[in-house]
Amino acid sequence: MELIRKNIFTILFLLVTLIFSVVAFSPNEILIAGPYFPQIEYFENELELISKDMNIKIRYIPLSDVETEIIEGNNTDNFDIAIIPNPQGVVNLGERGFLYPITIALEEDKIQKNYSNHLQNIMTSDQDNKMYGVLFRLIPNSLIWYDVEKYKEIGSPQFNDFEEMVSFTKENVSNGNPLWCMDIESGASTGWIASNWLEDIILHEYGPNVYDNWSEQKITPKNKDIKSSISSIGEIIFINNAIYGGKERIISKEFRNNYRNLVDRDNTCVFSWSGHFAKMYFPSDKTYGIDYDFFKFPSTNNRNALVGLGDSLVILNSSEESIEVFNSLTSNGFGQDWTSHRDSMFISANKNSIINEIKNPLLLKETTLIRNALNEDLFRYDASELMERRIGADHLLTALKKYILSGNLVINLITQELASQY
Repeated sequence: MELIRKNIFTILFLLVTLIFSVVAFSPNEILIAGPYFPQIEYFENELELISKDMNIKIRYIPLSDVETEIIEGNNTDNFDIAIIPNPQGVVNLGERGFLYPITIALEEDKIQKNYSNHLQNIMTSDQDNKMYGVLFRLIPNSLIWYDVEKYKEIGSPQFNDFEEMVSFTKENVSNGNPLWCMDIESGASTGWIASNWLEDIILHEYGPNVYDNWSEQKITPKNKDIKSSISSIGEIIFINNAIYGGKERIISKEFRNNYRNLVDRDNTCVFSWSGHFAKMYFPSDKTYGIDYDFFKFPSTNNRNALVGLGDSLVILNSSEESIEVFNSLTSNGFGQDWTSHRDSMFISANKNSIINEIKNPLLLKETTLIRNALNEDLFRYDASELMERRIGADHLLTALKKYILSGNLVINLITQELASQY
């Protein structure tokens, strides 16, 4: 009898232990901090796939200001990985000791194989020569949007370079027949679209070396190539009758107007010089490829060059699980589920990422442009975002607004004023 009681006790003990082990077990949790962004649910779907594959719980925590939260340590001590919107922020956090170099997760040959030199350089500190992040996704600027039907009506022109686009504009405008919608008003940030125009001209006309010197503030606006690039903006906007509402309208009317006006049959403007962001502001009853489309900013010497933006991935925790998840987020296979959606807008910065699941024709076109640029190391990050903030987000915008209002008569004055801020 005693033996039976002992056996029953042993069985009950083992059963209770097993139940508690199952109930108490939960896989390690990885927390990722980052900004709010469209299609966040698609990103979370990708995280769920990684979670199931690795048996690691992964949670994304959106924050309004990721960098500040990390620096101040407000409930961010437990974060393992973060998405940072600006390369400057990545390097700043790395130099201040908040981040681990990505070499703890990625081998050097993988970094060299998957990321262009420029994308590596803007993530690398000049102080310690360590790379503190990798670009996670990219967004193109350098686009000329157009109304499909109006474009056909003017002969579907193909431009080999900026000058051909200028010449066509001069030859095909008349009073009441503007070709361009160019509104750029954006509250306190008015001028950022004009800074994109300037970057497009610098990169496509003068090449990546001049562009890099400009973004790194090694040359000032008094440099002949930079001054010429500012003047080139005027080659379009100062053509008589070229701009819908006249050049005075450019900085006084909100930029979102462009895309409604562009597809308005009562409005003759055909083109708008904008980035990917334009897609968000076309009327909901208009369809990409049927009502509107785009082509890349034209260039002969730097045909595949492209300016754009992006978000970066950084490592806050050096645990084995953090490194494992970081590797999955930067792998060639990441994003296939995301890009399989018809409305997907995800473009990986990894130039070897698998893109054969893309269903969205607009996304496929943009991805192809970015991939071509990355393969030739001709993708360049938005220069105004790489500059000191007081220059790129303030004095530069003020200078470009003055130029748009007053023209080439003030080109020497505004470049001198801007150079004095360096």
